[in-house]
Amino acid sequence: MLVLGISGSPRGERSSTRFLLTKALEAASTVLSASSREPTTALLDLCQYQIRRCTGCDACVRKKPCPESEKDDMPKIEEKMRQADAIIVAAPSYFTSVPGILKDLMDRSRPMKMQDNQLKDKVFAVVTYAGLRYGGQEAVVDLLNRYALAHGMIVVGAVGNPVRDGTFGSGSMQSDDGKWRTSKEDPLAIEGSTQVGLRVAKLVKQLKGTAGQR
Repeated sequence: MLVLGISGSPRGERSSTRFLLTKALEAASTVLSASSREPTTALLDLCQYQIRRCTGCDACVRKKPCPESEKDDMPKIEEKMRQADAIIVAAPSYFTSVPGILKDLMDRSRPMKMQDNQLKDKVFAVVTYAGLRYGGQEAVVDLLNRYALAHGMIVVGAVGNPVRDGTFGSGSMQSDDGKWRTSKEDPLAIEGSTQVGLRVAKLVKQLKGTAGQR
């Protein structure tokens, strides 16, 4: 069982959103590692990969290989996504949407849809962070959830305290008193992300167990 975390921030390890993703993966690992000797989580930083833009050539619609995949790292990313049982995408809000590097991945993953729905039935969840308290977090979550549904993935949210934790890991650099912080100083965002990781891992374990009984 493997939960893949994809960090869609161009800031790499400095990213507040990436930090929340690590918390989600740590929580997932606590659920899955007890029954596995293999690694149960993996983190992929998109900023370490070269992803060319989709040109709209429609080669994937005609069941042909994407010509851009001969020139960049997309095949490596696709393989990691295929191997995962669940995918958690962490995306900061950039002007109320996802960063360009993540949108490029979304566009370029179209061949995986067109060629036998390769991501179908994978558990999917989102973690996000923004500069402002109302900085587009829900717009990011909505966009990514619709992306996952287009691939036939199983979209889930957290099921922690319904009043305190919310349904996805989210927060902002702008605190209640107007001061600025990172996600490491945002306990609600950390707890929400932790709950996302727990939910994803428990569902993966449940689905795998059900499949093993067939």
